[in-house]
Amino acid sequence: MIKRFQEVREAAKGQPLKKLAIVSAHAPHTVRSGLIAQEEGIAVPIFIGERETIETLLRNEGLDPKNFRIEAADGEEAAALRAVELARSGEAEILLKGNLSTSVLMKKVLNKEAGLRTGHLLSDILLAEVKVDGNVKLIGVTDGGVNILPSVEEKRVIILNAAKVYQRLGHSNPRVAVLSCIEYINEKIHSTVDGAELQRLNREGNIPGCVVQGPLALDLAVSKAAGELKGIQDEGIGEADILLVPSIEAGNILGKSFTYFSGVQVGHIVVGAQVPVLIPSRAETEEDRLNSIALGSVVGRVFD
Repeated sequence: MIKRFQEVREAAKGQPLKKLAIVSAHAPHTVRSGLIAQEEGIAVPIFIGERETIETLLRNEGLDPKNFRIEAADGEEAAALRAVELARSGEAEILLKGNLSTSVLMKKVLNKEAGLRTGHLLSDILLAEVKVDGNVKLIGVTDGGVNILPSVEEKRVIILNAAKVYQRLGHSNPRVAVLSCIEYINEKIHSTVDGAELQRLNREGNIPGCVVQGPLALDLAVSKAAGELKGIQDEGIGEADILLVPSIEAGNILGKSFTYFSGVQVGHIVVGAQVPVLIPSRAETEEDRLNSIALGSVVGRVFD
């Protein structure tokens, strides 16, 4: 069972090198991401974008551009389209967003005719390496990157996607907390109603491969000590592996709080497409980007 990003990276090194398409690789940090992934024995980069810019960046790293595959593309739209074409043909196994808008890349990925759809809902899951109640673990937050205000049915599929990720990391039956601000049903707070419904669906076998509990406030989801202070000692309190958030705003804010307030390592992946899609923020560290690439390598395509 993988509990740290170092273990994710080691697992990725134990697999064949993945072909990593870096979309709009026009900034030093995007080129460095590919080079580090190659140095670590995780992936071989394919740089997509303005050829002259990419060649200059490689020379600045003391490298000969002739030793790398560069796919020329003029502008964000063209780069995103070329990346999707490479993935559809099997020439790219992971897509990494470079110096372009997430919406531009995802629009090409989600194109019904020429994109990377599989018939499954796509969703983003961010993993953060945290220490709670003295224990280090990878805790997931979903979905802060793709689905804006998901319905109960969409949340059901988002949970399935996240559970698949954790299963690939060795967690056979991960625990999922459906987050809200309280741990009981209040009809005026939709997330509490959804939490109870998703827990029911899980108990009835309609969300297999995990244990769903909800609604739960964040403290009860991740801390047994908090449960004891509140006098709540139900099974699973404080043991969540995956946090299902009510909306993209909540997921985005919670995910970025790990980086900016806690300084912990993160990595995230969009699953449900023909290949893993990595959409790191432009401010993420090289280490976090490598975590995402390693995660994409280990998780791969979760649905056939």
